[in-house]
Amino acid sequence: METEIKERFMAAWEKHFPGCDLPIACFYTNELNNIEFPKAPKPNANGFTCIFSQIVPVKRGRALAFNKENLGCFGSFLPFGFDSELTDDVKNYVCNVERAIKSYDHLDSIYRHRPAQAAPGKYLVFKRWDTLEEQDDPQLVFFFGNPDVITGLHGLANFDAMTPYEVIAPFGTGCDAIVGFPMHELKSEQPKAVLGPLDVSARRSFKPDMLTFSAPWPKFLNMLNNMDESFLTTETWSKLKSRF
Repeated sequence: METEIKERFMAAWEKHFPGCDLPIACFYTNELNNIEFPKAPKPNANGFTCIFSQIVPVKRGRALAFNKENLGCFGSFLPFGFDSELTDDVKNYVCNVERAIKSYDHLDSIYRHRPAQAAPGKYLVFKRWDTLEEQDDPQLVFFFGNPDVITGLHGLANFDAMTPYEVIAPFGTGCDAIVGFPMHELKSEQPKAVLGPLDVSARRSFKPDMLTFSAPWPKFLNMLNNMDESFLTTETWSKLKSRF
């Protein structure tokens, strides 16, 4: 990644979103390049460890890599591309334990509308923005934020849009919200950002006022390029910014 992009975003982020958490960049790779590959966590009382718990160290600055060997929740394998189809364990958990979807047929239909895609690399890497290096090739960038922060990101995503649908909130897991759907959007001529996580199970790992906003790389670059000429320079935004 170009150093200029990294530095330009950090300056603009601190200017317009002072004190807010830096986003996390994600990309697939076949080489760890000294990125930590943590051990698989021991199952908690629910029998799994959510990815949002596993990436807490990333928010603190540690770059981590994952694949099927060390992900703590089998529900993340398909959204992250490490499984090619819905397994019976996933179907049973979603439909009979979580009761998030009415039936196996409904769940199968949902995934037919968004076919699973194979991971294009051996590892899925999570890096906080300021730890990115020149050899890194981000494919998406996702943010944690309260409604005010998300409002700003939502506005940026739509600032140069020709339709009012530049941010989507499709039904899916928390893994889908930060990686699965945004990665799928990279195939689109006009990639959309994704709001989440609206998965009931994932919400247990979040504070009540915290959401995620995940932007495919082309959308992220557009947002960055528009920051200094958008509503972020107005008095209205200054009033919101003062609440950070």
